[in-house]
Amino acid sequence: MANTWQGRFPTKNESEDGFKYISPIKSYPPNSAGIYDMAGNVWEWTSDWYNRDYYKAINTSAVLSNPTGAKEYFDPDRPYEPVKVIKGGSFLCHSSYCASYRISARMPSSIDTGSDHLGFRTVVTPDMLK
Repeated sequence: MANTWQGRFPTKNESEDGFKYISPIKSYPPNSAGIYDMAGNVWEWTSDWYNRDYYKAINTSAVLSNPTGAKEYFDPDRPYEPVKVIKGGSFLCHSSYCASYRISARMPSSIDTGSDHLGFRTVVTPDMLK
């Protein structure tokens, strides 16, 4: 469950969940890991640089524990524009339009971009909650 476009995209958002635009945090139940709002609502900035070739360069024979992402940005479509990874999709995503509103998807976004459907992702470790 996530805040996404409900209805005929892009002409009619039925707002069946009660939210035409962004929704408050924890408006939907957590996922199976107990984490809220990993998809939908707003695209979320991460601290990772977007590098199209990042997954080609990592060691796939080893277990990755908390990978830190690419050391530098690389997007051949924008070779001189610094881009960060955004994840999760937004309230404008619809199954007929947006294939990237899933937790594993990553997309580039220039660091000087702002929008009403772009936010940021925060991370808290268990020891920070004590």
